[in-house]
Amino acid sequence: MEIKMKKQILALQITFITVLALTACGDKKNPVIARAGSIVIRKAEFEKELINLPPVYLNYLSTIEGKKQFLDILLRERILSSAAEKSGVAKKPEIIKNLREYRERAKQQEKDFRKSLIMKQYLRDLQDTELRVTEADIKTHFEQNKADFTNPQKVSASHILTTSQPDAEKALQRVKKGEDFAKVAKEISTDPSAIRGGMIGEVVKGDLADIPDFETKLFSLKTGEVSDIVKTKMGFHIIKKTGQFQMPGQTFEQSVPQIRRLLEKKKFDQWVEKVKKEKNVWTDDKLIASVSLPKPEPEPESEESEPQAAHQ
Repeated sequence: MEIKMKKQILALQITFITVLALTACGDKKNPVIARAGSIVIRKAEFEKELINLPPVYLNYLSTIEGKKQFLDILLRERILSSAAEKSGVAKKPEIIKNLREYRERAKQQEKDFRKSLIMKQYLRDLQDTELRVTEADIKTHFEQNKADFTNPQKVSASHILTTSQPDAEKALQRVKKGEDFAKVAKEISTDPSAIRGGMIGEVVKGDLADIPDFETKLFSLKTGEVSDIVKTKMGFHIIKKTGQFQMPGQTFEQSVPQIRRLLEKKKFDQWVEKVKKEKNVWTDDKLIASVSLPKPEPEPESEESEPQAAHQ
């Protein structure tokens, strides 16, 4: 029994000596660079903090004065943190409440991040399957729409959007009688562009692919011309083409990225519509209409006038 106990004591001593040796070895590799009572900052930790700083500070921190100043900042922070931990403020209701709310936000952020992550990966997978665009697809599109790439036009436009045909007809009559298009848009249009007099800015072919009838009509108008009523999935539009500008032509090679994006988007829209049909999607229009929102604050009046007509 006595021999067994002596062996156990010897084993403990050997273990203790080994731990001391390893600790001493670790301390030599990562020595203490600053100490304030029980607060210790080691060299590796200090180097890590330095590396994480913005590059703009690196020139100053490469000097001994800069390093000492930054080390002092770290010490101040650790001293304050240590004092705060020991004070018991962490038990105050507002601290507990804030921490709980932070954890809830962090959980939601993780959920949102996860959703975004898997959607992006799934889209990448779809690009290799149902959304796959071949070189032949791109070539065909380029040949069928060659003028849009070799002689591209950019147009500027304004529009009035209404939710019903009668409202659109009333707006169109006012414009035909000579009322200012921007004034009618501000008073009648339901589109967010109403506050800008209906201005939607400059577009090129493909920008309005979601509403093809709108895009086709816009590019068929002469500068300054106003369309009849155009119906799209958004409602009823009256379109005014306010300018047209020549853009530099593109070769097939230069057009490839743009065409690929356009065709992928078209295939994605088709894929979404297919899935919606499979899932029998429906919406309650009355309930949607009953949802109220706060009125947006009016934007300040722009000093810029409506784009000048055509550089055709």
